[in-house]
Amino acid sequence: MNMSRRKRQGRAPLLAVLGLFLVLLSRGFGQETVFRGLVKDNQGQPLPKVKITLVDPTRGTRFSLSSNKAGEFTKVGVPASTYNASFELEGYFRFESRISLMPGNEEKVLITLQRIPPKIDDDPDFAAGIDLFKQGQYAEAVGVFLKVTEKFPDNVEPFYNLGVSYLRSGNPEKAIAALEQAVRLKPDALEAYFALGECYFNLGQAEKAMEAFSKATNIEPNSPKAYYNLGVISYKNNETDKAIGFFEQAIALDPKYSSAHYQAGLANIKKGDYQKAIQHLEEFMRLEPDSADAGRAKAIIEELKKK
Repeated sequence: MNMSRRKRQGRAPLLAVLGLFLVLLSRGFGQETVFRGLVKDNQGQPLPKVKITLVDPTRGTRFSLSSNKAGEFTKVGVPASTYNASFELEGYFRFESRISLMPGNEEKVLITLQRIPPKIDDDPDFAAGIDLFKQGQYAEAVGVFLKVTEKFPDNVEPFYNLGVSYLRSGNPEKAIAALEQAVRLKPDALEAYFALGECYFNLGQAEKAMEAFSKATNIEPNSPKAYYNLGVISYKNNETDKAIGFFEQAIALDPKYSSAHYQAGLANIKKGDYQKAIQHLEEFMRLEPDSADAGRAKAIIEELKKK
């Protein structure tokens, strides 16, 4: 009896230790967290094979997992902490966030990855359209750039190039529609305003042409080309003094602007200021002695000097 009692007394501490171990073990499992979620694109479609990384900045520990075919992921047994989480998939912008995992809790997240838009410079149709335009095949370029606008509806480049292709192929009305879309997408698209001004000028809509070139000067006040075009329209509208003022502004910004000197010479002849006309025409000849208009300029100067 005594011996049995001693045996039972000897076993009691062992059972107590085992019980304590089980309690601690169960508590350990109870403290584990579950990290799960879903990754989708901005159209709501699930994204598989997304690389998910959790980094604990205080401990330096790292956990990695991936989303399945349904875009879902689960990680059990992540120690409670605050993690720097990243979600990566080729063709999408990397998404980063801070995620806090609490002891014994299940943390669910819904992640939306934004697709990286394709680069227009890498588009073969865009490159083909540019080549056709450079070769003077404007009608063919129109067809290609129309296709590019469908692929890049939020990019100014295809609409600008479409508009200029329409303009060079003799269709200013359709050019205007494309160029107006270009400036809606990019209100400071300087070259688009130049092209719009040329379209309206070709259609005889001087007021709208002036408006387009004036917007160009608002965008780039130091653009000699904009003032030159304003001068050409003013000259055509018989606003001689106004035209001379614009040509002089263009020359002030670019003293070697030969076309501005030539037009200023013609405008001053119309005004009756022959001395200034001779000065501008002589400067034009100095800048472009071999141009097709150099002979005409020389003849005009000779006539003016006789007066």
